Amino acid sequence: MKKIVSTVLILMILVGCKEVRPMEKFDPSYINVVDDSEAKTFDFDLHSRGYLLIRLNDFKVLYEKNNSEKIYPASLTKIFTLDAVLAKCEDLQATSSLSNAQLTSLIAQDASLANLKASKEYTLEELLYALVLPSGADAAVALENYFISRGWNLLDEVNARCKELGCTCSQFKNTTGLHDDEHYTSIDDLLLVSLDCLKYKEGREILESLHYLGSDDLFYHSTVNYVSGYNVEVLGGKTGFTTVAGQLIMVFYKKDNRSYLLILSNSDGDSYIEQYYHYEDCLNIFRRLYD
Repeated sequence: MKKIVSTVLILMILVGCKEVRPMEKFDPSYINVVDDSEAKTFDFDLHSRGYLLIRLNDFKVLYEKNNSEKIYPASLTKIFTLDAVLAKCEDLQATSSLSNAQLTSLIAQDASLANLKASKEYTLEELLYALVLPSGADAAVALENYFISRGWNLLDEVNARCKELGCTCSQFKNTTGLHDDEHYTSIDDLLLVSLDCLKYKEGREILESLHYLGSDDLFYHSTVNYVSGYNVEVLGGKTGFTTVAGQLIMVFYKKDNRSYLLILSNSDGDSYIEQYYHYEDCLNIFRRLYD
């Protein structure tokens, strides 16, 4: 995890920091070091095989386990997609859509959807909320279509962005998180990219939102709502699940005027049968740390 001495990321980030737009080049004086020199492992059992808890006020890692190991990210892939769009697109009021054939294909693949309408134009801002809160693969495809319309390739941008940020264990084969054996990352890399998202005003607003009302009057609920209201102020985050990846979750929260990011990976629960062990692990951590 010493690799996370890198980049941008933590440039004047977030919580409690002034809002800034991204710069093309980052002043080295803004680079902070994520400190895991005193990180511990939890002294209680969790279903999740890997985790990281970082205090964002000073970027100190409090707990970590298996955070540098390769994992399948499932829908946490969409955090990498979010970051690539924020880095590349200046006008989030530009619009895009997806075709009926693309929507039908996603349904056939059992992808999670934000229930976007085929051929309807949505702003990129709307699509990013639809991408993250309800984990819409349909939003990811609509974003891909926008990139194609500009002569770009969103998947290429995701992989390029990972390299720019110093990720060392990431390779992506799609923007949605549908399983592929050659599609992987690590908790450390997810941390890097998550922090990079937070340096954008829009990135913070999206990742620190639990609800969003779209133009179709679709009311999006964040998938981390299930862990809100338990001893901490949950701000937002993202979940992921495939049968191969297991359950994953990242949660931004506040406690006693301090801000935190908790990432859990590879829970052996099964969301298809409503066995939500990643939620149980979050609540267990909150109870053990803050009761």
